[in-house]
Parts: sequence; C-alpha cells; structure tokens
Amino acid sequence: MNRSHAAALRSVTLLGLMCALGLAGNPGLEAQMADPDRYPLVPWPRALEARAGAFMVDSTTRVVLPATVEDGVAAHAAPWLDALRVASGFPLEVVAPEEAPARNVVTFVLEADAATGDEGYTLDVSDDRIIARAGTPTGLFYAAQTLRQLTPRHIERAGLLRAGPPEGWAIPAVSIRDEPRFSWRGLHLDVGRHFFGVEFVKRYLDQMASFKFNRFHWHLTEDQGWRIEIEAYPKLTEVGAWRDGTLVGHYGNRPHTFDGARYGGFYTQDEIREIVAYAAARHITVVPEIELPGHSSAALAAYPEFGCGEGPVEVAQLWGVFEDIYCPHEQTFGFLETVFDEVLDLFPSPWIHIGGDEAPKAQWERSAAAQEVIRREGLADERELQSWFIRRIERHLNAAGRRLIGW
Repeated sequence: MNRSHAAALRSVTLLGLMCALGLAGNPGLEAQMADPDRYPLVPWPRALEARAGAFMVDSTTRVVLPATVEDGVAAHAAPWLDALRVASGFPLEVVAPEEAPARNVVTFVLEADAATGDEGYTLDVSDDRIIARAGTPTGLFYAAQTLRQLTPRHIERAGLLRAGPPEGWAIPAVSIRDEPRFSWRGLHLDVGRHFFGVEFVKRYLDQMASFKFNRFHWHLTEDQGWRIEIEAYPKLTEVGAWRDGTLVGHYGNRPHTFDGARYGGFYTQDEIREIVAYAAARHITVVPEIELPGHSSAALAAYPEFGCGEGPVEVAQLWGVFEDIYCPHEQTFGFLETVFDEVLDLFPSPWIHIGGDEAPKAQWERSAAAQEVIRREGLADERELQSWFIRRIERHLNAAGRRLIGW
C-alpha cells in the first residue's frame, strides 16, 4: 500500500472515531469518562455496568457457537476469533454446547426472544466466562466488534509485536446492553476523483465494521473519472476512467500546473460483486452513486452524443464544477436507464444515489433540445428542468423497486 492510501486509511479511522462518537450520544458518557482506558469503546454502548475482575484468554479457552450451521454465528464471531488466534497463538477451539467447560469459555447465543432489536446485543464478561447474546446475526456481529475493542490492543498488531500484552490477554469484566441510536450509520468514499483499489476498499469496510457503520456510500462517477464497468457502454471505462493529468498543488494557485501523468482505474463487475459481498458479510449495505445530470464530464468524454453538443469533452484534470451536463433527450435517458439497469443487477441496495448537486444550467440555456423540453413539459425554467430530469430517472428506479436519493 502506498503512502497516500495508508494516510487515507488513517483518516478513515479518525473519521470513524469522530462519527461513531457522535452517533453514540450521551448514554453512559459519565462511565466512559471515568475509565476510558478500561473500556475503550467507540461508539459508547447504550448501557454499561462496570465490574471488577477480568476474563483471561489463554491456550485452554474454548468457544461455543450454536449447533445449527444456518445460524451463521461462526462467520459473525470470526473477525474477533481469527484476529485473536493470530495475535495470541491460542487455538480458541470451538466446541459444541454440550461439550462446553464450566469455566474459561466464550459463548455466542442467537435466540429469537433476546429482546435486543434487529441490531442490538448483550455482552456479559466475568472472571470465568463471556456470553454474547442477540436476536439476530447482525446483533451478534456487533457484539463481536465490541468484544474486539475490549481485547488488548495487541490484537490489532499481529506480526508487529514479538509478544502479547504484558498483563496477558485480559478482557475487563463488564455487563453491556447495546443497540444503535440511528438506523443509518454511513461513511462515504469518493473514488471518482482519486481511485482506490479493491484491497483498499475492503480495508475501508473493515474499519467501518469495527465502528458499527452500516451504509457505505460509494461515489463511483465524477468529472474526473468513471469507475464502474458498464458492459453496454465499454467506453465509459476505456475512455472515462482515465485522465491525462492531475492538478498539482492547490486549486487557487494560478496558473494551474498539472503532472501530465495518465491516471485512473475502474472496478470490473466481478470486483463490484466481490466488494458488495464483502460488505454484506460485515452487515454493510453498499449504496452506489451515479452522478447526474451534472458532474458528467467523464461520461461525456466517452459518449459526447449524450451531451448538449458543444464540442469535445475531456475527463477533467481540475477540481471544481464544470458546465458539462447530460442533455435531456431520449437517447440520453436510454443510456442512463441502461446504465442503471446494470447497476441494479450489481447492487441489492434499496437506495440508489444520483448526486444531483452542482449542475450548472448554461448549456441547457443554449440548447435547443433542452429548451424544447421546457416548452413541451410546461416547465418554468432550467431549474425545473433538472427536477423533471431527476423525476424521469426516479420513475425508472421506482419501477425496479428501488428508491432514489441525492445530495
């Protein structure tokens, strides 16, 4: 991973901490401030009762999961179990409930009457056992994330340290009852202006999961790059995914200077499916964003016939807002509907983001085709034309059972 990607991941971690702290709200704040080192939890749970003592993980610790494979608890506990196995060297053997020892055992319980809601859980840690309980796999997954935060930080540094924590693998005794305050807990990643590969996106999702975020807003198209393979329109990635240079220094520095280096990249549809599945395993819904009607320079560089015919368009090398805009004629809507049909096949998300911001109207003001739509539809001006344009796309998405959202 290069330095810029590593710095970006550090920023993601910091942003996650800040946002998760904001999502946590006030419950338990006094307890958190009283001993933040003992219970380093972000976000802070709804209810936490501090207890004396600690559970000591060692080579004889056993783990109990529900007997039925379909419960999927093993997968939801895996992020904590696998990380601790690597960091500690302990086997953490999984045993059946009837084989569980009386002490030194970690038990994950999935039960319909847990009364913890769709994403809630309880976690009880004592000297001799840990019990995580939830009514859904999502709740158990979040219990495992909390358990991971309570485990000594050496769990996150496997391979970097020669030994485990000097005090041993101690998990502080505690009783937690937790559920999220907000149903939508999201982070955004703009890969249009700066492309990030599959492995980076997976690590980003791992960071999100650790702080219990559940919506990944993936900004896939921009003036500076189109990042998603569309099989019906291959030039979107053959042309639109690449720019011939990038601004060097600040936007306000004049004259602008560029590095002259060809830059870009895109995700194949197989890579998209891989990332969507990776996110789903972490209880994260991927919400794709396909910008329209503005922020469309990269798409129009590939297919200028869907613009307003004001000359060649290039994939932007600058930041900022550009006049390039989709023209509201039928061939444009045919193009966009085909794009969205492929997007819908890749993303099961109920929500599809269309951007909708920063769409200068100058080209529409000069376009005979745009002015004819305004006249024919009885619209007041170009601003109403944008609303009409977006509603046209919304009907297509609604017909497929999806919901349009925007900035």
